[in-house]
Amino acid sequence: MSEEQAPEKIVFTDMTDFKFTAAYEAYSKAFDAAEPAVKGQLNDAVTKLHDGKMDYGLFYNTINQHIQGADRGSSFKRARIEGQRKQEYNKDERKRGRNERYRG
Repeated sequence: MSEEQAPEKIVFTDMTDFKFTAAYEAYSKAFDAAEPAVKGQLNDAVTKLHDGKMDYGLFYNTINQHIQGADRGSSFKRARIEGQRKQEYNKDERKRGRNERYRG
């Protein structure tokens, strides 16, 4: 029984296009965090993008699926901020001030 080796990261020498360079950086980050089974799909996506067979929107959708798959544990959580009306704040401050004067 022979073991399959994980695909290696593809390196391009003609990276003069800024959009492709940015896409390659996203590919590189996703490739480093991906499992061996996913690395082949990432290689295929970046090769198609380089050859003009895939547009940037589809490429980023493909890359983001694999980034989110590796990063499922951390999601954005919204914190609740509770405010106070000025009148209530002043009332609480006066009460705290009275308590400090008479306890001290």
